[in-house]
Amino acid sequence: MRLLAKSGLLLLVFALISSSYALSVDDPQYVVDNSEFGETNPNVIHPGDDVNIWIKVVNDNYDKQLKDVKVEISPHYPFEIKQVNPETGVAEISHLNEGESDTAYFKIHVSENAPSDEYRIDVTVTATEYESGDEPNEREKTLTKIYYVPIYGIAKFEINLDDNNPINPSESEELEVYIKNQGTGTAKYLTLNLAGTSDLNIVGPTTFYLESLSPQTQKLIKVDAYAIPTTEDGIYSINANIEWIGEDGAEYTSSIPINLKVKSTIFDNQPFLYLDGVKAISGGQEVTIALANRGTSKLKHCVLEIDGAVELNDNYIRYIGDLEEDDSDSGIYELEVFGDSKTNITATLTYFNEYHEEFTLVQEFELDPANSQVKQEGTNYTFIGLIVVLAVVAYILYRRWKKRKDSEEE
Repeated sequence: MRLLAKSGLLLLVFALISSSYALSVDDPQYVVDNSEFGETNPNVIHPGDDVNIWIKVVNDNYDKQLKDVKVEISPHYPFEIKQVNPETGVAEISHLNEGESDTAYFKIHVSENAPSDEYRIDVTVTATEYESGDEPNEREKTLTKIYYVPIYGIAKFEINLDDNNPINPSESEELEVYIKNQGTGTAKYLTLNLAGTSDLNIVGPTTFYLESLSPQTQKLIKVDAYAIPTTEDGIYSINANIEWIGEDGAEYTSSIPINLKVKSTIFDNQPFLYLDGVKAISGGQEVTIALANRGTSKLKHCVLEIDGAVELNDNYIRYIGDLEEDDSDSGIYELEVFGDSKTNITATLTYFNEYHEEFTLVQEFELDPANSQVKQEGTNYTFIGLIVVLAVVAYILYRRWKKRKDSEEE
C-alpha cells in the first residue's frame, strides 16, 4: 500500500510538472535589420535601428498537443511595432505536436531619441491544449513573459563658439570652444584634437583629454587661433577631430570643422596724414599733404579734401586711390596764402576697407610762412632784392667814376 501510495504521489507530481510546463517560450533572439554579413555585434541595438525578433514557442508536453497558438508582443517605449504579420504585433502558429517547437517573427523600431537603458517587452502566448482521441479534452493555456532588451545610445557632438569675432591677420584671438554631446549615449575616454591650416592654426596645446561626456552636457575649451600676416580675408576651418568609446564598447570617431572668419582690421592710427611740403609760388603757396598706410590691411578708394584756404585752381579734392601696406601718396594744392600770417587748413580723408565700410579721418595743419621749410624751399625775394640794390649802387658808382675820368682827360 505504501508503495502504491508513493507511486501515485509521484505520478501526481509528474502530471503537475508536465501540465505546468506544457507550454514554454524561449528568450527572444534579435538581430539589427540590415546588419552586414560578418558584423561583430549584429545584436547590439542603437536608437533608430529596426530590429528583427524571433520568439520560439515549445510544446513541452509529452502527451498533449497544442493548436491555435497565438503569440502577441507588447513593447513599451522606445519600441514601435512594425507591420510584418496580418495583425500587427500578433503571430499565429496553427499546431504543435508533443515536443514540437516553432518560431514567431516580429520587427520593431527603436526611437531615435532613446537614451541608453534596458527597455521592457511583454510576450503573451495563448494556445488550446488537447489530447488526440474521439473525445479530446481541450483546455486554454496562457503564458506571459517579460523581457528587457538593452539599447545602447550613441554620442553625437556639436561644436559651438561663445563669440565668433573675426581674426585680424598677424594677430591671435582667444576662442571659447564648447563641445556638446547631443546624442543619447555617454562618450567615454573622450579625446579632442584641433588641427588648423598653414594660414590659420592653433597656438599652444591642440589635444585635450575630456574623460567622458554624458548626453546633453558640454565642456569648455579655451584656445588661441592665429592667422599669419599674409592670410587673405575669408573663411578658414579648424578641424575638431573627436575620438571616444561608446557604451557598447565600440570605438567611434567624428570630425567637425570650426569655421572662422579672417578679416583685416583698419586701426584708427593706421592711416597717417602729414604735411610733406610748402613752397611759395606765384599767387600763393604750393602745399603737399601726404597719406601713408602704416598697417597690414589695404586702404581703398582714398579721397583727400582740404578746407580753410582758397585753392587757386578751385580743386579742393584729390583722389588718391588704393594704398597697400607701407605705401604712401600725396595731394598737391595751390593755395592763396600771402604775408607772414599763419593759416590753418583742414584735411579730410575718406577711405574704405575690404568690405566697403567707409571711414573718415580729419586733421588740421598750420601753414607758417616763417617756417624754415618755407625759407629753404621757397623763393628768397629778400636776397633777390639785395642783389638788385647792390647792382644799382654799383652801376651808379661806375657811372660817376666814368664821368670823372672823362672830365680829367679833357
